[in-house]
Amino acid sequence: MGRYPRRLFGRFSAADRRAVEGALEEVGITDLASRRVGRLSGGQRQRVFIARALASEADLLALDEPTVGVDGESREEFYSLLRDLNATGLTVLLIEHDIGVVTTYATDIACINRQLYFDGNPDEFVETGALARAYGTDQHVLQHDH
Repeated sequence: MGRYPRRLFGRFSAADRRAVEGALEEVGITDLASRRVGRLSGGQRQRVFIARALASEADLLALDEPTVGVDGESREEFYSLLRDLNATGLTVLLIEHDIGVVTTYATDIACINRQLYFDGNPDEFVETGALARAYGTDQHVLQHDH
């Protein structure tokens, strides 16, 4: 499906097949190539969606709470995958309410609640109090050490 935007009409080309195979390999799911998406686990499904974007040669991934319903181990693997993809030059825009995940994996943070409360380095974010200003004083940063 990731190659549909690149195809004007007719069958998929050898280049399309190579792009798909490369995307599946990059996200580590070549063994799932023949399985239906509906029969995959949440973590596997998210990797399929990332592979689809990579096959379409996307420059940007915009993800809104991508690990809801995904088990802890798969979440860690998923965020590590995003970090690796980002390191290759792919821009990843992540909308995430799990501040522990954000401060662990993000390279830049924007804290928004109707207005911008913080924009910058994750290490600085924890020290600023922006989270409390944006969402109230009952908010806390949790670190996930799995």
